[in-house]
Amino acid sequence: MHFVNSEPALLSAPYSLCAKRTSTRARDTKRTVALCAVLTLRFALAEAQEPPQQEPIEFETSRAFQYNRASDLAQGESITARWREYLLEGTRFEGRTRHAEYRFFEGVRLTSENLHAQGAELLLYTRERRWTLLDGSAELMPAFMGNRLRERLYLQSARFEGDENRIRAEGCTATTCGLAHPHFHWSAQTLEAMPGERAVLREVRLTVLGRTLLRVPYVVVPLREGDDSPLPDAGYTADEGFYIRYAVAYLLARGALGSARFDLMQKRGLGINLQQRYARGDLSLYLLRDQRQRADSLTGRWQHGQKIGAIQTRWSAEYRRNSYLLFGDNTAWNLRTEWTLPSPSGQTGLSLAESRNRTGAFANISRTLTLQDTRRQGRLQSDLSGEYLELENRSRDSRTGNRQWNLRASLRYGLERNTTLQLDFERYVPVGESGVFGGLERLPELSLSMAGRVLGVPDSQLRLSIARLTEGFQTRLTRERYAFEWQGRAGHSRREAQNQPALLWNYRFRQSFYSDETAQYLLQSTLEGRLAFGARSGVSLRWNYLRPYGYSPLGLDRTGVSNLLSAELRLQLGDWNLSAQSSYDLFASEKRRDSWSLLNLNLEYQPAEWLRWRTQLSYDPNRERWRSVQSDLRWQFGDSRLTLAARYDPERARWGSLFLRVDALKWGRSRLSFLAQYNGYLNRFESRQMLWVYDLHCAELEARYIDNPFGFRRDTGLQVFIRLKALPSTSRFGYGQFGQPVGTISSEL
Repeated sequence: MHFVNSEPALLSAPYSLCAKRTSTRARDTKRTVALCAVLTLRFALAEAQEPPQQEPIEFETSRAFQYNRASDLAQGESITARWREYLLEGTRFEGRTRHAEYRFFEGVRLTSENLHAQGAELLLYTRERRWTLLDGSAELMPAFMGNRLRERLYLQSARFEGDENRIRAEGCTATTCGLAHPHFHWSAQTLEAMPGERAVLREVRLTVLGRTLLRVPYVVVPLREGDDSPLPDAGYTADEGFYIRYAVAYLLARGALGSARFDLMQKRGLGINLQQRYARGDLSLYLLRDQRQRADSLTGRWQHGQKIGAIQTRWSAEYRRNSYLLFGDNTAWNLRTEWTLPSPSGQTGLSLAESRNRTGAFANISRTLTLQDTRRQGRLQSDLSGEYLELENRSRDSRTGNRQWNLRASLRYGLERNTTLQLDFERYVPVGESGVFGGLERLPELSLSMAGRVLGVPDSQLRLSIARLTEGFQTRLTRERYAFEWQGRAGHSRREAQNQPALLWNYRFRQSFYSDETAQYLLQSTLEGRLAFGARSGVSLRWNYLRPYGYSPLGLDRTGVSNLLSAELRLQLGDWNLSAQSSYDLFASEKRRDSWSLLNLNLEYQPAEWLRWRTQLSYDPNRERWRSVQSDLRWQFGDSRLTLAARYDPERARWGSLFLRVDALKWGRSRLSFLAQYNGYLNRFESRQMLWVYDLHCAELEARYIDNPFGFRRDTGLQVFIRLKALPSTSRFGYGQFGQPVGTISSEL
């Protein structure tokens, strides 16, 4: 091994290199040679006098280094190095440390937690965070791509290049099939990808089972959330008949990715959806010549963000006409713009909005203008706003509307010792002859709040206020109010007491005086005691009391009356859990209402994670009869799962509802799932759904039938499509037409 210089190393070297000992029983001479190599390289690198790198490269090797300081050339064999989160390996190595340029060749491997790559040669430019891999292949984990794919991605290319914002490849192939001879792969002459944006491929071929099925000169693949799937979608619905949908991405200009989706529907005709993104926003248009309505349908949406000097603006517009998804004879549009001016102490905002909706001979219009300013100056916080509202309703023979200004101001000043002084003002001013929409006006309200420990009462809060209040709609009532409020708690919470007996008391007192010589005080208390006799066993008693005394002319201060005792018992006996809950109303005879609430008896059996059975019986002590019986069963066997839920009505002697769901029943390569929701009171199904999936190794053939007859329109359809396993997808199986889960009986127990 040849050494150019043997001077001592400097500790401030911008790169850290070390030589690992090949064996604990190596000779002393080998240890000396390795140590000298490290000292020589560290000194030479320090003498280069380059600025320290933010992400240095660290070398670990068991073979000799050679470094020539004059030519700034480092060489080595059997190199192992670490850069960022990557482990680099190569049979041979060359590098120029002053330029932060390194070359690994002959058996190159690059490994991290989410990436495995290998190739003939790797060029690394650490200063620019740029790299080039020649004749390489890579295996990318889903996490490496931000979980945009659910399966591993396998790449091969004659040349890979990448930096922080862009990846380029020449002569590349890509697939998510992990077989030696994949079922399918995409190949392209060139590829350019921007993570989270798009991938542009040129001279593209799709090969399936060894046959080239598609050749296109240019393909754009969106890489953003919410983009249309690149695979076709076919099926049947009651509104559209048989249909097929397909989306094609395109690049209008640099940074302007778009897509065109074509919907060919048996009953509706051809619909075209154009979605165009650009640097500051996006535009979407959907055009359909509806054959069933014999009318043109148009839906559009535009969003734009623009910075004008220090002002940030946002613009949005929506338009909808004759959409068969809503009303056929309907036209609606919305416009909105927001202007925001930030400053070191706060921000000022201005927003304008207008919406119009017309159906047949009826139309309504609403307009809103809002100006808001929020500031913080030392201990003073301010929030000022003014809002103009205008509502107008039109029909053939009438025209009505209201207009008003809403003025609000809030000033909050922090005093010493957890004390706050606050001034609130709210005012509704009608415009013209229109009345006030309604609401509470503070003209104004001044309040002083402080922590109770200032007066020696911990865990409490005190508040004094003076206010002139106005409320009502057509008839407005104005009163002055002087109020004092004190609320807090005492005792230990459940978490603090754990398995020890616990007692917690929450209390509240409020005294109010009004300018019409009326007064009212309010007492509110919640006292709870809990005694545990096991990890999941115990008894809880609670007393809730709420009652106002006197009279309040303002609805703001009026409350109900309650004096309630409640109890809950929980027992755990092995795999069984039992519980009972009920309450008694001490004001029942005075208010002429039922004394007892329903007595709920719950029984749960769960011997393992894969099996759970629950039942709830509800008994009415006031009428001495059973009100309902609910039960559900969840059983997981292998990769399959069974869910069964039912509700029985003893008063009507009939099953109120039944729910059955079976997930992922396997038979060979097929998986079958189905569910049914039955309404016993209406004697009809609320939902019937079935899903059949056939495994094609790296893809799936999926057939989905959904029938949700209830709702604004009947949601019935059949969909058949092929889905790549690697592409994330959202299935409608198990959901209603508004996105709500089907079958929620078990969540009520």
